[in-house]
Amino acid sequence: MNATTQAPVDGRSARWARHREERRAELLDVARHLIHEQGPDVTMEDIAAASGTSKSIVYRYFEDKAQLQRALGRSILSTMHGKLLEEMRALEARVGREPEADERIHAMIRAYVETAQRSPGVYRFVTRPSDGLNHFLSSVSRLVATFLPAEIPAPQVWAHGSVGFVERAVDVWMTDHDTSEISEASETADASHASHASHASADPTDPTDPGNAAQRTTPLTSDQLVTHLVTWLMKGLHA
Repeated sequence: MNATTQAPVDGRSARWARHREERRAELLDVARHLIHEQGPDVTMEDIAAASGTSKSIVYRYFEDKAQLQRALGRSILSTMHGKLLEEMRALEARVGREPEADERIHAMIRAYVETAQRSPGVYRFVTRPSDGLNHFLSSVSRLVATFLPAEIPAPQVWAHGSVGFVERAVDVWMTDHDTSEISEASETADASHASHASHASADPTDPTDPGNAAQRTTPLTSDQLVTHLVTWLMKGLHA
């Protein structure tokens, strides 16, 4: 076969490969929107229905749900990493000088928390244990290590430890907020019943009593969380 007869075949292959990548990207975008709206446990059937196609067509582009999850996780985490880099550049432009380590760490944690808040379902999806998550955390750790003061011993160790600490702390914070929202909804439903209960039988020290809701621990706001995390990390950095 000469070059003249081979070229059209190569052209068709290139067009098909381009179409396949475009279709995969469309399906991933649909999946991301579904996860944002419905939570991290959407099914292949859900994705197919939202895409206006059948599950068998989805399987042409992804062998199984696990492969789709890996591809989507890598895509989202790559976007998150890009946002952290953008935040670093924006910080440098704002302060007009080389930012201090605590300023960089504050900006990165704020960006991470804001991303989690914007889409809890997507956050829960991408922070499930996976190779993609491990790669993301390692990449962020390497970035953190580059701007630590020169006198810090073992910067890679500190960076990996701090990134893991923030990831777990934000995860617990998100769970606390989820639990708090459920509790508030339950308390609202029970409030009318509690108001008819005998005040004499109420125990003002019982935190489970709907009338004593104010005594319970209130989850940190996002600003408080960021401030506390930066404070804790910087104390450890300079200990």
